[in-house]
Amino acid sequence: MSNPIRAGILLALVASFMFSLKPIFIKQAYTYGINAEELLILRMWFAFPFYFFMLAFQYKIIIEKRRHIFGTVGLGFLGYFLSSYLDLVALESISAQAERIILYAYPSMVILIKSIYEKRLPSKKMLLALLVVYGGVLLLLPGELKVAGSAFGLMLMMCCAFTFALYVILSKPMIERMGVSVFTSVAMVTSCLFTQINFITVEVDQLISYPSQVYVLTLALAFFSTVIPSYAMSAAIARIGSEKVAITGATGPVFTVLFAVILLGESFSFYHGVGLALVLIGVFLLSKK
Repeated sequence: MSNPIRAGILLALVASFMFSLKPIFIKQAYTYGINAEELLILRMWFAFPFYFFMLAFQYKIIIEKRRHIFGTVGLGFLGYFLSSYLDLVALESISAQAERIILYAYPSMVILIKSIYEKRLPSKKMLLALLVVYGGVLLLLPGELKVAGSAFGLMLMMCCAFTFALYVILSKPMIERMGVSVFTSVAMVTSCLFTQINFITVEVDQLISYPSQVYVLTLALAFFSTVIPSYAMSAAIARIGSEKVAITGATGPVFTVLFAVILLGESFSFYHGVGLALVLIGVFLLSKK
């Protein structure tokens, strides 16, 4: 495995790991009565200082790349505002398991959309890696293959997966023009600002009156499942492309199972072992030229 590919795969795995924590933080926060709009606002309040700090040190580059700002703003809206909003609203009426199952369909969407747009079939290696990874995911989640929830919530989750797939595809050329750090910072500041639209339906007094646990969970959501994976994912896309990043992103269930075994003491069965091996084999296939 060459160094750029190795670095790209590792960055994509970091992003997948951090994103896999998101439903846990969100569902825990919901137990305190906060709704999707309020949680999205708080998430971006906590994330905004990190992104603004990064922008403050890159203002000269931003001025030089200003002709690409509009496109980056659009991608920030698509990938980290619209997708996040659809995800949060969907989780109000579907299970975390259903969220994971549907969201992990986005790698296949990435490959399908790219194939249609570029009028070419995916490579055999890419399809094989996708099938091996999904096979591993199915074995890792044998008890979670229940897509439970309202039809509207499930539809919103499918829209979330689709919009995120578009973001992954469209971001690569913009990252090449803007650079990883500037692109991510501009896109995420855009997303933070768009979330303030939710103040139309949100009362400030209510937003600042939740128990301290809500703000701790939201800070964790903002830093560990927003800031870190957003930069890691952009860097991975720049190195190995959208298709490989998307397939690597399907490793999320691996981390979910490992958390359950290590932290909750759940059993690790033979099927878990085979599933884990298949996911690792799939990721290894992506690393080969």
